[in-house]
Amino acid sequence: MRSRWGRRLLVASAAAMTLVPWLADWNRRHTFGPGYGPHARWHGTAEVIGASGSGVVMLWLLTRGVREDRRLATWVAATLPLLRYGPFNLTLAVPGTSPYEEGGPPIRLLGLPASLLTQDALIALALGGYVLERRAGRR
Repeated sequence: MRSRWGRRLLVASAAAMTLVPWLADWNRRHTFGPGYGPHARWHGTAEVIGASGSGVVMLWLLTRGVREDRRLATWVAATLPLLRYGPFNLTLAVPGTSPYEEGGPPIRLLGLPASLLTQDALIALALGGYVLERRAGRR
């Protein structure tokens, strides 16, 4: 038996992973900002496309009609946001890094950097959905 809420949380995480990078990073404040040099734009472009690609793979894994290996497909889909965005939390330990845009005011939500909070929310949605799916599968 599948969990509708588990599946919904996983699909919401996948959809957000596909769309949010374009909204958050593909603009004049970030990837195309005046403070971003060609190499920074190269990284920004790769990040947006890579994150969106991961979201598309998640959606494909979650919506394909194959019953075989559904458990594995769900696990892989649930771990993609963790693999993609989890390392951003570790970057704070590297001297000279910052989650804030150059020259812009720090944007915080609930006392945390907004970018990290958003990414961690995508991870939490996926992992929460996975837990609900697993519980439904054991009934």
